[in-house]
Amino acid sequence: MLDLFKQNNMFRILLMYRFFSSIGGAMFSMFILFSVHLIYQNSMYTGIAAFLMAAPRIFSFAVGPIVDRSNKVTIMRLTTLLEFFVLTLLAFSPLQEVLGVLFMFSIIFAYNIAALFEMPASRALLPQIVAEDKIMEANSLINIAAMIGGVAIGAALFLTVGEDVDFRFLYGISAVFLALTFVFSLFLSNISVVHNEEELPKTNYLSDLKEGAKFIKDSILLYTILAGVVMSLAMEVAHVNRPMFLEYHIGAQGYVVFSLVSLIGGIGASYFVGKVGSSIKIGKLIFMLFACACAMRIAFALLVPVHYFGGIVTTVAYSALSIAIMLVFSTLNQKIPPNDMVGRVDTISLTFRAIFTTLGALAGGFLGSIIADTGHIFIYQGLSYLAIGVLIILVPSIRTLPTINDVKKSN
Repeated sequence: MLDLFKQNNMFRILLMYRFFSSIGGAMFSMFILFSVHLIYQNSMYTGIAAFLMAAPRIFSFAVGPIVDRSNKVTIMRLTTLLEFFVLTLLAFSPLQEVLGVLFMFSIIFAYNIAALFEMPASRALLPQIVAEDKIMEANSLINIAAMIGGVAIGAALFLTVGEDVDFRFLYGISAVFLALTFVFSLFLSNISVVHNEEELPKTNYLSDLKEGAKFIKDSILLYTILAGVVMSLAMEVAHVNRPMFLEYHIGAQGYVVFSLVSLIGGIGASYFVGKVGSSIKIGKLIFMLFACACAMRIAFALLVPVHYFGGIVTTVAYSALSIAIMLVFSTLNQKIPPNDMVGRVDTISLTFRAIFTTLGALAGGFLGSIIADTGHIFIYQGLSYLAIGVLIILVPSIRTLPTINDVKKSN
């Protein structure tokens, strides 16, 4: 995988861009729900915060045609600046004390509006700067780099953050990483758009959108997107209740530890998918990942209350499996459509996942307020993963999929 890093200068720059962007964004996403929970001790507030994180992605379908027909690098620069601004406001302004939870809700919503454009643009840029048979390796390297950085930052946080967490300090660090992200974006160039923009047919916005939707409907991506939708629903219900579950059993500093080790799991998954995943038939790989994720999520719910180390092991394993699933799905979204349709396919997928993620956020907040033992929520999540894996392997076109390198790009 390192050959790709050594030989492709534009990929190296994109890798560093995603490295700093992922660290800054992950720190914000990782701790914002936890901070809302600790400050306000209200599961409905936590659910609303999770809803606002996911709600902008419902409109991802509207972003796809814009990303496909615009300079992706310009989009990345502008949105990174907006992300930097809102986190700087959260870290260094006194507005949180004045406006309370409403200010935090506004920051969450604004940040995720920016991310709505930034992530699809960077994903759509990737197939334009790396060879088709290197897309999975490139995704894996980006994940590995981001998570190694996350582990380093997480280790520093563990040494400095006690039971009294200074969230402003954390958001200030996030803003610094987003500033570095913007600096690296200045070295990127959107070569494909510069050369091919005039060759694009002058169709209208709705036609572009319908074309992307029809492509999904007529391809195997319909099934992987449906699987991702159901997975997102179950994942968000559990995600909303994770801060309360971990804080109750292991405390605030334990939450930092578990967040840190989940990044370690992501590094292992990214290496596995990039190095070995391309040689395994995709249908079998997807089923295996969902089945193992089911086992690890149930084990997590049972072990955390009674065995600290067991909870860490299952957290690492679950994180590795869930990230591996997302890597496979993302690679298929980038590899199967034509390059000028990747943005539309990716954002339509995000839209449907976001709809069910927002429903999961509200449902998670409600369930957390009425279920005495939130560990049951993680057990239900695991069982839903098993059902997804079984249903998806029953689809003949998925079951017979070849290895990722043998999957051909449609024209």
